[in-house]
Amino acid sequence: MKNFKIGFTLAEVLITLGIIGVVAAMTIPNLMSNISGIRYKAQLKKSVSTLAQAGKLNQARYDWSYADISEQCSGTDFMKHTSETKSSICAILNSNLSGIQGVYRNQELTQRYKYNMKTYTANFSGGDGQFTVYMLKDGTLVGVRSISTSRGCELKVGKRLGEALLDTNMTNGLWTCTGFIDVNGVTLPNEETRCSIGTTSKDVDASCIVKSRDVKDVYPVVFYNDTVSPATNAGRYVMQTAK
Repeated sequence: MKNFKIGFTLAEVLITLGIIGVVAAMTIPNLMSNISGIRYKAQLKKSVSTLAQAGKLNQARYDWSYADISEQCSGTDFMKHTSETKSSICAILNSNLSGIQGVYRNQELTQRYKYNMKTYTANFSGGDGQFTVYMLKDGTLVGVRSISTSRGCELKVGKRLGEALLDTNMTNGLWTCTGFIDVNGVTLPNEETRCSIGTTSKDVDASCIVKSRDVKDVYPVVFYNDTVSPATNAGRYVMQTAK
């Protein structure tokens, strides 16, 4: 009786490895993108909560909030603003968040932080040099308007957030009260999250779906009353789907 050896030929092994390689090449990028997207979503939710908490703490401790802002974050002394001496967004952040650093001012933003603010969301930018940028203790970057945010950031009773963002009237609109969060800090991709299905808009209630592969690290936000929210429909979708 003959003995038969069970095994694979070299050709069969090479073909199998080739198939595995092709499948891996097709699936690993998507898998890594999905993992990054989950991380970005969670960090956005955490960062927005942190900034909103700062507004609420300031209201409780100093009896004023983002709605009562009347001074700019301009100048080189923005890290010295306190809620007892200034009424700026910088004062709220400095007085109510621990471990933050002021990292970029004016042209430093585009020279050192590789993100082109001129392309920053549907008409949110007014050119370079308008943002004062903080780094939170976890490495997240938070940008606030240096010059424009110098009046009360109040969402009027009965007005929708998207409506206020679209309103360019200095009295009723919130477009000057915008900033951004980069949940990945200075690390790339430094790209804004936009709608995969639908058009990215300041109307936060507009239809938008962001697929996992399109979740990036930069999100426009708006400061108002004693809270902070995503300032685009894409950012709002990511917030609503974050776990």
